[in-house]
Amino acid sequence: MDLVLPCRSVLRKLAIWNHHFDRADRLPKTCCPKVDGIKVFVMIASSNSSLIFDVGMNNGDDTGFYLECGFQVVAIEANDAFCRQVAARFPDAVREGRLTILNLAVAGEPGEVEFWINEDHPEWSALDVASAARGGHRHRKVTVPAVRFSDLLRRYGVPHYLKVDIESADHFCLEGLRDVGLPDYLSVEVSDVDLVDACQALGYRRFMLVEQSSLLPIDDWSGPLGWTAQLPRILTAHRAWPFRLIRKLAGYRRIRGMGQRSRRFPGRDFPIGSSGDFGPNLTGNWISADEVKSLWRRHYRHWTSHGREFWCDLHASRE
Repeated sequence: MDLVLPCRSVLRKLAIWNHHFDRADRLPKTCCPKVDGIKVFVMIASSNSSLIFDVGMNNGDDTGFYLECGFQVVAIEANDAFCRQVAARFPDAVREGRLTILNLAVAGEPGEVEFWINEDHPEWSALDVASAARGGHRHRKVTVPAVRFSDLLRRYGVPHYLKVDIESADHFCLEGLRDVGLPDYLSVEVSDVDLVDACQALGYRRFMLVEQSSLLPIDDWSGPLGWTAQLPRILTAHRAWPFRLIRKLAGYRRIRGMGQRSRRFPGRDFPIGSSGDFGPNLTGNWISADEVKSLWRRHYRHWTSHGREFWCDLHASRE
């Protein structure tokens, strides 16, 4: 009883009437306790083990995988076309409340923001016009609603796993975690080691790099499967005439298809562009922040010095 009374007092001070949140009934029950008949909304310190946030839903391949694994998913996507496509793809999950699709952008402040849609590669659409227009592709501007990520966490709960893939705007999500609470695991596309420092400052202690074309942890590249995945990438990326001749004789699609064997897991094939598995299901070794920064720098220099893109996700774990 001595423990209950102080908690009830604190909750009463933080109480917000239910009608202030038209979706409060969708929150995990631990986030909506009742005090003297008042439903309250409080800052969440621990994660909900059944919830995943898919920030940058894209075509829904990742969302579909999380649903198949039995998770409740909050999917965030600024591209309206993707939202309509995924809603039609998983109508039962939407109807049953297992999937919530939010057509909005994550930003520093709530309101409206300009969002640039890449019409040739919609997955490259971004808040930053330079990111959306890279390679000289066609792009157009739309206006979308924007929210702070911390507000989404307070509304739906802190997830067990957070996947972030929003071009040039990942830092908005990390800032929101600092204000509310940490998922057990997160992944984010890494383009600079400063991202590792930001995750470590939040409280994450173990890290892993997963190369996204093969879905292999980088420490597995030295094995046979790693070479099987990387050799086709080398053959399709180099511009020198011997590589162009190989592509012409063997066929670009056939060579690229060889490199997708590493994306096939027991019971699951991950499509190109999807993020793959996460957390304890990853096959690589979890390492320290300093070790993962050194690993990223070494491989980034190697790949970019040969004119190839280094496409890599950083996975982080609290434990």
